[in-house]
Amino acid sequence: HTTNTTTKTSDFDLCPLYKEECMSKILVISGHPHLDRSNMNAAILESLEDKFNGDILEVRRLDELYPDFNIDAKAEQEALVDADIIVLQFPIYWYNVPSLLKKWIEDVLEYGFAYGSSGTALHGKKLLLSFTAGSGADVYHEKMAHDLPDFMPAFQETAALTGMEWQEPVYSYGALTDADLAAKHSDRLIARLVEISA
Repeated sequence: HTTNTTTKTSDFDLCPLYKEECMSKILVISGHPHLDRSNMNAAILESLEDKFNGDILEVRRLDELYPDFNIDAKAEQEALVDADIIVLQFPIYWYNVPSLLKKWIEDVLEYGFAYGSSGTALHGKKLLLSFTAGSGADVYHEKMAHDLPDFMPAFQETAALTGMEWQEPVYSYGALTDADLAAKHSDRLIARLVEISA
């Protein structure tokens, strides 16, 4: 006598970590204006490139592509269309993104592409912010009126306007003082990307 049994297998069981055909396409927009002077952000990008192959991950280093701030909006839009997950990687500058990334947002997420009645190109894509702050958590918690999550509403509204799915950001304090922070941040970011790719 043979008994037929059905074993429930999750999608995660069928898709081992970093298996190419199971992972979403990830686009990382690096907004650091001087990666050659960066410890944290440069190391985070290298960690991502070490973990994910080129078929899964594309990293666009804006400081190398556009040192003159002359953004090629069409090229950037093509990269966005091809992605499932969009990561904005940057250091916090004056409680916001660096000016190069701000210009990228203004030039690339234009009417008719990212918003408006016909601007549906980004609908359903996931938006994840990954950023670093030079000061330690104690500075934000004890000496400032606002903590890092308080600066997120503008980005949440950007995601809503463009039809993207907002993901809880990955962020780290103490980029100027914690020598091990890049590795710890990278591990958290990679884990989040695997999670939201499932």
